[in-house]
Amino acid sequence: MDESVTCIDLFAGCGGFSLGLHRAGLKILAAIDFDPKAVEVYQANFPDHPHVLCEDLTKFAPADLAKLIGANRVDVIAGGPPCQGFSQVRQRDGANNGERLIHDPRRTLYLQYFKYVDHFRPKLFVMENVLGIRSADGGRHFRDIKTSARRLGYRVHGEVVEATTFGVPQKRRRQLIIGTRIDYPGCFRRGLIVPVLKLEGIALGHAIMDLPVLKAGGGTDPCEYKQPPPLRKKHLQLGEKYRNEVLEIKKSKQLTAHVARPHSERDLRDFAKLKEGETAKQAIERGVEMEFPYDRGSFSDRYTRQSRAELCSTIVAHLSKDGLMFIHPTQNRSLTPREAARIQSFPDWFQFPIARTHQFRVIGNAVPPILPKAA
Repeated sequence: MDESVTCIDLFAGCGGFSLGLHRAGLKILAAIDFDPKAVEVYQANFPDHPHVLCEDLTKFAPADLAKLIGANRVDVIAGGPPCQGFSQVRQRDGANNGERLIHDPRRTLYLQYFKYVDHFRPKLFVMENVLGIRSADGGRHFRDIKTSARRLGYRVHGEVVEATTFGVPQKRRRQLIIGTRIDYPGCFRRGLIVPVLKLEGIALGHAIMDLPVLKAGGGTDPCEYKQPPPLRKKHLQLGEKYRNEVLEIKKSKQLTAHVARPHSERDLRDFAKLKEGETAKQAIERGVEMEFPYDRGSFSDRYTRQSRAELCSTIVAHLSKDGLMFIHPTQNRSLTPREAARIQSFPDWFQFPIARTHQFRVIGNAVPPILPKAA
């Protein structure tokens, strides 16, 4: 691959965007994030990247980075400013929209992103965020992003992508905002970003069902992993393709981060009453007595057993709290960090050398590496 195309990754998190760009052949000159745990994971997985910085982009100036990397120009700037300030969940409760709008400084971090675009003048930039960015605060921020880019001399293209289209086995829709410098030839068309792997029909089971069986609270880190034998049936071959080409299981002799969190006996009894693919609400509707004490109206799907044959629910940072909406399809426990990472399309060799709570958080906040590779 030609690594003459240079890139910096802003709001880099644990390295999902960088991994995708690296796989596409780009040379990462620097990566910056404010979260020390995310930076720790990034550094563990990209020891050869020269500048992996834990910095606050509201205080760390583009000129400071230019001095470090010895360049005032790069070809690509990538990154996803924090998305919590645009969450559609927070729009429904009024925190991100309407009269009950709550001030959240994370909503304007894209302004720092454009300071770097202005300084480094990349040929192209790629920004990723949740769909809520289109409507938060009446759509003001989405309009401002496009206006800011055009003022700097960039064409702007916004595209909503379905992660599963690219082979990510979860329900995940995201907004990509792509800009090309006005003096750089190029045009945008609908369906600009196309999958690089043929993984139509991918489901949760393809990503995780080969992993060692665990009980709640069980597992060791690292643990032995036996690769499954080649399979002939077409629907099972899809899992083999995902494991070999996305998870790169042949590059990792041992498995890390496959340790299950403990659950109360009450939770475990409730888990056991759920059929595969069923929520607590559905179980109650068919006459099951659940023990959980939460409001049955507000938390009707609080317990959700995922299905092997379907897409997983969107992997989110909230997994760090309890995992009750991510119960394993066939085992009586919630998903492990390794399972969450696999669902996000992180390869098995990708390490998360931090505490489990932080593992879930940085995995949930990450961009699935398959997406930036395609972009």
